[in-house]
Amino acid sequence: MRTNCRRPIPVLFVAVLVALVGCSTLGPPIQTQVIDSIGHFEYRSPGKAMRGVVIGAPHGGTEPGAASMARWISARTGAGFVAAYGFKSKRVSVEQPVLRSYPDQPVPEDPLRRGSVFAEFKKILHDVTDDEIDLYVGLRSRRAGETPDGIGVVASGFTFEEIRLIDRAYEEIRDRMIASVSVDKLPLLFAPIDQVKVGAAGIKHHGVLLIAEKGLSLSIPEKLLSGANLRFYRRVFSEWLKRLEYLVHQELPRAARVQVKLMDLGRFDLIPSRIGQAGIVIGAPHGTYDEYTAEIVRRLAFRTGLAAVIARGFSPTEAGGWRINVNRPTEKTFLAPEFETRTSRSREVYRAFRKIVFDAAGGDLRLYIDVHQYGADTTIQVATVGVGVEQARKLKKSYQVIRDRLLKNVPGADPVELVIEPLDSVEVGAWPAKDSGLLSVARKSLHIELPLNSALRSDKSRSVYTRIIAELVKRAADDLYP
Repeated sequence: MRTNCRRPIPVLFVAVLVALVGCSTLGPPIQTQVIDSIGHFEYRSPGKAMRGVVIGAPHGGTEPGAASMARWISARTGAGFVAAYGFKSKRVSVEQPVLRSYPDQPVPEDPLRRGSVFAEFKKILHDVTDDEIDLYVGLRSRRAGETPDGIGVVASGFTFEEIRLIDRAYEEIRDRMIASVSVDKLPLLFAPIDQVKVGAAGIKHHGVLLIAEKGLSLSIPEKLLSGANLRFYRRVFSEWLKRLEYLVHQELPRAARVQVKLMDLGRFDLIPSRIGQAGIVIGAPHGTYDEYTAEIVRRLAFRTGLAAVIARGFSPTEAGGWRINVNRPTEKTFLAPEFETRTSRSREVYRAFRKIVFDAAGGDLRLYIDVHQYGADTTIQVATVGVGVEQARKLKKSYQVIRDRLLKNVPGADPVELVIEPLDSVEVGAWPAKDSGLLSVARKSLHIELPLNSALRSDKSRSVYTRIIAELVKRAADDLYP
């Protein structure tokens, strides 16, 4: 754990004192970097007490209120600061790269032709934090009426329990400060928990929230970025950022923290078992490529209490048009999806994934549950290893009972059928992963393919089928655990 110049702080998070004792908040001077006459960055490194913490304003030119607030909070807290100017007006992305699909797709050196300055933005973040971006908080403004009246938040690297702490800390600070001030009292709305859409999937799966160990992207209503609202909320966010720094850098119990491993092409998030259950792990090896599975597995871990490992990145955008398969030591391109090739980087990624899954299992992987999505059919397909016909029959019957019970309260959701090996024939048999991947090293495994065209076709369907699969996973844990 990093040390700073704070006095010891009580363990109870919501009661922590946030004043910095004997620490300067002036920080280093702001520097400027011009990018090919199309825009520029302003940035400075964090002070000693906020090492690894950066507050950013990616659209400073078109959203000057967000940049002004970020700069003020940086000066007040000692957090690092990065703001970008001029790029958004030219439709050049800052917080994420342009998505790529084709192998060896050339990347122009000119950022205007490239359509992104994410590479430059990423380098600045690594430089100001000495390659350890412990916490990134991005501020963006939002016009009135785009979402419910509140501050939209996309979070990365936090458990649901930590998100609750973050939310409670914000409310406590806001309510304490608002007692004698006439300002709008707005809540934090966490996507997708609060069913708010803030359009940040790209930065979470390919951009700044992929490379920061922990991160938050705030979508702030314009009315909070001027007048009395601005003067009030910049103080609220300053104190809240100090609380966040304490949460990120303190030694929380292992069961309460997401453990993050960052790699050149992506990241792994290990969510430890909330119930202390060893031997069982739920995985999302294609958490970016299979766009809904990262969030589904995060919710499965919360609902079941079981450990989970979520991979993000490793997609064609990060890997030059190839997808690193993660749960096996190969990669492939959608131009030839049936062909897989072994490479040094795919072996390295697989070794890292295998290790973190075994760490999540406590060293003995007795039951591994892989979650994927596909678009070729409308059934849930379950390939298995180490599962007998009667065990499969029992799981299939359990699924039907659970599905029918939960769908009663969700009109319009499709009653999706489940097929499972060795009871049924499945189209997606997961043979490569069974042959040389993680399914070959677990004592027993379930490879679950969720259909985009039915179970995942809407927010309502995804929500109910996540609950259905969560109950099925708990039943599988009871029935299949040796």
